[in-house]
Amino acid sequence: MAVGRANFEIQTFHNGHWLTEDYRETEQMARAHAKSILGKPDSEGVRIVKNWERADGLTTETVIHTEMREATAPKVTIVPIDTCPYCREAVDYYRLESRATINRLFRKYVDQVFLTPTELTHHYKSLKKIQEIDTLFPFAVDRVATIQARETGGEPRLRRDEIYRAIAQITDRARRADEFPRLPKLTGTDFDRLCVHIEDVVPPGEADYYSLVVLSRELVKHRNWLSKLERLVSYTHPDQRDQALTLLDGVFADLFGVATALQDFLGYQRNLADALCAIVDLCEGRFVANKSDAKDQIAAIAPLIADGRLAETRKSLMDRMLRQLASAQPLSRNDPSLEREAFRRVAFRLFRSGSLIGGADTAEALTRRFVFMQEAGGRAGLRVAVGGVVALVADPAFAVSYLLDLAGTPLGGDLFEDIAAALRRVIGVRTVDALVAAGTSVQETLLRVTGLYDKIAGASGFPETERRGLLDHLDRLLCRYLEREGVIEKLDDPKALLRDRATRLIEFCASELLPVGSKAVGIARARVVALLKQPNFEVRFVDGLTDAAGRDEALRVFHALMARAGFR
Repeated sequence: MAVGRANFEIQTFHNGHWLTEDYRETEQMARAHAKSILGKPDSEGVRIVKNWERADGLTTETVIHTEMREATAPKVTIVPIDTCPYCREAVDYYRLESRATINRLFRKYVDQVFLTPTELTHHYKSLKKIQEIDTLFPFAVDRVATIQARETGGEPRLRRDEIYRAIAQITDRARRADEFPRLPKLTGTDFDRLCVHIEDVVPPGEADYYSLVVLSRELVKHRNWLSKLERLVSYTHPDQRDQALTLLDGVFADLFGVATALQDFLGYQRNLADALCAIVDLCEGRFVANKSDAKDQIAAIAPLIADGRLAETRKSLMDRMLRQLASAQPLSRNDPSLEREAFRRVAFRLFRSGSLIGGADTAEALTRRFVFMQEAGGRAGLRVAVGGVVALVADPAFAVSYLLDLAGTPLGGDLFEDIAAALRRVIGVRTVDALVAAGTSVQETLLRVTGLYDKIAGASGFPETERRGLLDHLDRLLCRYLEREGVIEKLDDPKALLRDRATRLIEFCASELLPVGSKAVGIARARVVALLKQPNFEVRFVDGLTDAAGRDEALRVFHALMARAGFR
């Protein structure tokens, strides 16, 4: 800086501190620049400092202009959605599907104010506040009305008017509850007792609504998701009445339906694949939230989710999981080369006890996810995805469940030929060995192949000719396997006592190791019949038993076993 000259430093105020933004040579230029900075929505303040270097080398600093104002938050907008439930009455807007839509539509607003849909619809001041945001509420109503009019062939304007009338009813109901003179406060953690007390003071049939009004008054005080969860859990007890637990279940469902809240509850997850597996684990009561500040709260409610007492919460979690699974967001963001392996891991995590968790919805989500992992898109991409999922996961039991579930969806109806072809490839193998892992025991092999048979036999909406062909092929595979392994011969060892031979064969027929009515089970039953037709069968059966009571008991047990196996 030249001696005797000045420059003008423009500083901005941010998080309680002044930070240098820029310099200008003249005061006029500095003021113009300061004015442009103050015009930004997130600007909190600006000031101009005149720096003057004196002849002795020292610099003096003089603040010549300061202007402060509250930062204006960016306008909150709705998040575009493509589907939403059709609510015909005002009461429909309180249902889970409608609340989930509110969560998705108002996601940006919800993240700012930390309010669940239950609080928004039951706390009058919060409901009025969101309606006063001119950039938010009208756009949300218009979006929903447009979607529903398109689906029903109606007029968007008329549907818009219907929605506004319902909202007016919801708002008026919340206002009347807000003005209700005798509504008790929620003190302590006994929400159950509050629900019982409210029944005595509110109009008939309104106890559940007013209980949620009181609960919402307490929850709006908590300005972050973790504290809301902690408060809700404090009201939740395994031994409380179903009425109270059902009301709490709805709010838990809202809370877990908020994307940012769910992230907080799950804690750190390396990628989307891990997060999806964690959600499934939570639904089944298996998740341990070691990396979450909500560890204790999750541990308290996980058993209630797993045993079905928090049914709406589980449904909300599954809905979130399926939406993310069907999206284009990478499963393995940090390493794209692991995307297919991440898909396999999620797919296997969704396969439990021979069935897909989530059934048809999960099958469709897996198919749509696979489309994003390949070059082909549209219907061609979906057709390729059917076989692609089967080939990538490479497990016959998974493939059969996935394909049959997919066949029962609207999407599956358009892809039926591809589904049937994939199913024929899975089942149309030469030996049973291709359907089970190497080293599988005889008993487990029969159980697994019979499980495939039964699943195909019980599939609804599958053409009978297609089904029959698959079942007949599995039956032939089982017959060959029985012959190859000498299963019947080992059970009917001629060197053993007739009693032991007959009992082992009958137990085998009753074990459900082979499909009911199949040719394979017929082989075993035919051997039983051959034994039963032997002359003096019952005499020979009790041969070696000297005690009369013992002989009678042995015959009685055998006859009961025959009845269980379907022999008359």
